Amino acid sequence: MTETKKRDNFTSTKAEDAISFLLGCAKTLHESGLPAHRLERLLEIASLKMGLKADFFISPGSVFVSFNVDSKIVTHLKKVGEASLHLEKIDRVESLLNDVSNSKISLEAGAEQLETVHTSATSYNGWITTLFFGISTGSAACVFGGGILEIMCSFIIGVGISGLFSFVRVFPRIEKLIVFIAAFYAFVVASIFNSFFIGFNKEIASICGLILLIPGFSFTVAITEMVNNHLISGLSKFTQSFVIFVMLALGIGVADKVMQGLLNVTPVINVFSLPSWSIAVALIGVPVGFIVLLKAKRSDALWISFACWLSYLMYTFTSSYVAAPIAVFLSSVLLGFASNVFAKIKKRNSAIMLVPGMILLVPGSLGFFSISNLLQSNIVEGIEIALKMLTTSMALVMGIIVSDVLLKSGND
Repeated sequence: MTETKKRDNFTSTKAEDAISFLLGCAKTLHESGLPAHRLERLLEIASLKMGLKADFFISPGSVFVSFNVDSKIVTHLKKVGEASLHLEKIDRVESLLNDVSNSKISLEAGAEQLETVHTSATSYNGWITTLFFGISTGSAACVFGGGILEIMCSFIIGVGISGLFSFVRVFPRIEKLIVFIAAFYAFVVASIFNSFFIGFNKEIASICGLILLIPGFSFTVAITEMVNNHLISGLSKFTQSFVIFVMLALGIGVADKVMQGLLNVTPVINVFSLPSWSIAVALIGVPVGFIVLLKAKRSDALWISFACWLSYLMYTFTSSYVAAPIAVFLSSVLLGFASNVFAKIKKRNSAIMLVPGMILLVPGSLGFFSISNLLQSNIVEGIEIALKMLTTSMALVMGIIVSDVLLKSGND
């Protein structure tokens, strides 16, 4: 009874402040890359705890909210910017939501802290981001079967692409072409290596160099949102992923034609292969790079590394016995369950572990090869690869859904 009176008083006296706080949280979380279905659920739980009756609708570029205040319906529209994964902001805003809704801190203190979080820049400066971009792409080349040459080439591509993004901040007019330019640059560098070194794998080097631009994760999130009945947001991400796939394929296709005319050199340099233990070093480099590129807290390094190792080792083990989509399904079930256990025990957002682990499982390279084959008029092969990507993505999504059925995450 006392709790009900307290909530009624809160609703009548501070409704406007509470609404403003919830809208601010929605904007920051949306721009930090939290999927629509998880964002809606998080906001619904927080508003109920705060004594507010609200309906949330998350769409690309905006948040619609209807509040029932004193039997009057008040609707708000909040425009949001382009989403970019920022795990630290997601974690800090969810913590603020929980603290305010559970009356651990005042609404005024929560609003002040939210403003600080929203305006805060990343903890990592430009040169660190550039370095770790290269470390991630180089390590990925080793994980996916590349040798010393592929690692070097992917590292150079990664560092160069990070530099391109810095260049965009100076000349924003080329922002719409950045994916095409990055793909063109990646294939040019890979073609130069391929012209001089025997046994060089141009595909591994270029794909791993572009791994953080290939929208495999976005494609998987799109399917997840559609499965969760968020059709507008899911279809928007699906379309955006397709456009990026096409731009990447066009960039590489143009670079291929250009380099065929410029380079006609027979490879003469042979390079030693890497020892078997190098994969262990790469499995350290990949999550370390993700910490910086996904803008996570340094203190979460162990959890992010554990998620990457868990998904990779589970997939490597199961793929020896079952087909690839089944292996992805089993790996995603284990990853999702582990992420939810982490969220429950640590009272943190499951995305901290889930996102890095999923990136190693998403079939982005299949989508890239599918579009490339279609552009080269290899229709049958392109459609076959596209169906493989769709099947693998569905297996990944269903694995995450099964893990949520087995154990709800902490914010549920």
